[in-house]
Amino acid sequence: MIAKTWLLLGGLLVVAVGVVAFVSLGHGAAGTLGQQVQRWAASTNLGQDIGTLEGDGTSVRRAVAAHRSITALRTACAAMANDAQTYNDNLPAPDATLTRLLARGYGLEYDAAQSCIRASSPGSASIAVAAADRARADGLFRRALQRVRALSGHTVPTTTTTVPDLTGTSLF
Repeated sequence: MIAKTWLLLGGLLVVAVGVVAFVSLGHGAAGTLGQQVQRWAASTNLGQDIGTLEGDGTSVRRAVAAHRSITALRTACAAMANDAQTYNDNLPAPDATLTRLLARGYGLEYDAAQSCIRASSPGSASIAVAAADRARADGLFRRALQRVRALSGHTVPTTTTTVPDLTGTSLF
């Protein structure tokens, strides 16, 4: 008799845990698609992430324009590669089209960074390839932000705190 009671209590506990897990999983997807996209964009800092990648691209362009050393250029490109990989981890978005736009944009940013890192000099053809990839990524990010606005009715700002361009400087 005692064994049956414990078995019954154990079974009820398993069912209760299952119900709580089911309700918790469904809770994150509550609301309209627009509401889900708005919450996702805010919780992942989408605007700040895109703004940071824009800043990374600016750092690379400045390093090239100022004829900085290849080491300084590669440092800026490595930061861009790291950021693109990190932000890609926030996917998927609640909307498949938004996910595709961002995944392709992050991929192009990463490819641009890798072309830049492989460059033999700031004036090499790899830098031109990187610039073209960054330009395509920027277009995809603009479309992604338009998609967020169309779905949620809210604009996602891409401004970030201004960070000084440290390419070519030394702490020593």
